[in-house]
Amino acid sequence: GQRSEMNTPHPFLTDPAVRQAMALSVNRQLISDEFYGEGEPPTANILTGLEAFDSPNTSWEYDLEKAAQVLEDAGWVLDGDRRSKDGVTLELTYATSVNQVRQKTQQVVKADWEAIGIGVTLEQVDAGIFFDSAAGNEQNIGHMYWDINMYTNGATTPVPIAYTGNWYSGGPDRGNIAQASNGWLGTNRQRWISEEYDALYEQLLVATDVEEAFDLIIQMNDVIINNRAIIPIVNRASDTYAASTTLELENVAIGVGFELSYWNLANWNRKS
Repeated sequence: GQRSEMNTPHPFLTDPAVRQAMALSVNRQLISDEFYGEGEPPTANILTGLEAFDSPNTSWEYDLEKAAQVLEDAGWVLDGDRRSKDGVTLELTYATSVNQVRQKTQQVVKADWEAIGIGVTLEQVDAGIFFDSAAGNEQNIGHMYWDINMYTNGATTPVPIAYTGNWYSGGPDRGNIAQASNGWLGTNRQRWISEEYDALYEQLLVATDVEEAFDLIIQMNDVIINNRAIIPIVNRASDTYAASTTLELENVAIGVGFELSYWNLANWNRKS
């Protein structure tokens, strides 16, 4: 009763050229500008927003012509409006939760992927089902029975050990990969396996120096991005706040680190 099994290669996402072309075809700037706005910029990284772990080694670009050429050079030949190779056609299912911004993003990405010869079927799942962790729920992110899915996630601590664990396979037993044997509760839901990444993560678990930890985290980010294991789109702020001008704003201290916005509430006061 298990599909998307970790030892079963995907028919075309195993090809680095396909992943590179897909990454080149996501118009992050347009998505950021039109659907998110000021303070929520496009990003190349899965770890972003904190200078200490925001990698300086990566970049992103949007270039449909280059993306199409990458596929052409890799032998994915355009036949009508779809590309194929060795009997495999580039057609995928792209899912997200029911959400106006995410669905608009889907439409932008779909149009550009189809422009380079990748067929896209969109699915939207109610958020209560999409993020539900029940073992019998085949429409949740644990099962991930789609080729591509999209949702917002991010680090919740200054040294994001738990967050970076989302791409850790679990070592030789692959115990952190979402699968039937663990009730689909493994945090590596896309079932991506990288020995290089796993080794860096295991070093992070025993690191005792903060600078060493951040260096490892940047390396881990770069392994994910350089392999195009995921395609980051926008550095989405968790919340946007407004504060009354009658307050002493230096005492409000909104958005400090990873604290809640009202962590300093006891010290809020009005201007005299």
